[in-house]
Amino acid sequence: MFKNFWYAIAFSEEITATPSKHRLLAQDLVLWRASNGEVRALSNTCIHRGGSLSQGKVEDDNIVCPYHGWGFGGDGACTVIPANGRGKPISKRARVDSYPVEERYGWIWVFPGDIPEEERVPIPDLSFMDDPEYRSVSGEWTWNANYERVVENGTDQSHTPFVHGGVFGDPKAPPVEEFEIEVGEWWARLTVEQFSPNKPAGKLTQIFPKSRAYKEDEPTPPVLVKTAFFFPSIVMIDLTIPKLGRQVIWDTNIPVDEYTTLTKWKGYRNFYKTPWADRIAKKMIEKVFAQDDRVVNEIAPELIPTELNGELHLRSDQMSLEFRKIKQKAVDLGYSVLGTSEGTKSMKTIIASPYRREEGLENSWILPATPEGSTAL
Repeated sequence: MFKNFWYAIAFSEEITATPSKHRLLAQDLVLWRASNGEVRALSNTCIHRGGSLSQGKVEDDNIVCPYHGWGFGGDGACTVIPANGRGKPISKRARVDSYPVEERYGWIWVFPGDIPEEERVPIPDLSFMDDPEYRSVSGEWTWNANYERVVENGTDQSHTPFVHGGVFGDPKAPPVEEFEIEVGEWWARLTVEQFSPNKPAGKLTQIFPKSRAYKEDEPTPPVLVKTAFFFPSIVMIDLTIPKLGRQVIWDTNIPVDEYTTLTKWKGYRNFYKTPWADRIAKKMIEKVFAQDDRVVNEIAPELIPTELNGELHLRSDQMSLEFRKIKQKAVDLGYSVLGTSEGTKSMKTIIASPYRREEGLENSWILPATPEGSTAL
């Protein structure tokens, strides 16, 4: 898992003035919305006696620990210690880590890391998600699998005939056709034509017989497919279906810990944009997740091998290889962190926030920073 990247960890509507707990990289965060509408994100662990801040309440935009009433501002600094009485000085060490937050594209993005702003990989441009010409549905899915396996599955073309046969993969046409791949510094995108065993309009044709659907004796044309990942956790699947329209699914695959992934997704379509079709669209996307879940949850080993030759690769696996190359770059930068679901209650380290680099605060921390993880892919 990796620090020093932006993670979309919640839908905008999930974050209110009531504090809520969110787990990321095996660490609990508390999020709440301040009176000015901005979202705050702090380490959920109170440095006094380890209370869970998310069980507390918000007063004057400060989060108040439910255990002893300590209050913390959006910058993580303690603002009040009731047991000390009013007017008493508060130690600079009475603070918790506070993380940068951005709200874009209907998601709340948190940056668990401490590198300066100018060194951060920017949030990917997902402005397509704000296009009013598309209607959207959303949901979430929890996997008992490592997020890297989930991300690679999302851009894998050769599994669709076998895992999704009858939905958008054709078991009778498994070869992956010639494809194009674009590679950026922290992303990759594949474009390919894929054949489906179904007519493009599916069951909706029965409801609208005069729609853009194909006639029974007309061959099914290929679907233009684009898949992409934005390291470390964003996946896009873009389908242009002839005579029907375009469907795009964006998902953020949140590394809860090394063996658990929470996916929050948004599905967009520019066809059948009336509300009655939302249930059908959501049901279809959830069906695809369920098909993937059955396979991905049983992958062994659970973690991607540390060596590239730990698995056999084919030409059709190019997107996975690009993901692993970019992952190695993050490893080389020292961004890897350890974190498993075991020992949650005994965790004694915190992912360092930018405040740990501020002058005068270098030694103002009770809990040490989470150590770097593996140094080799």
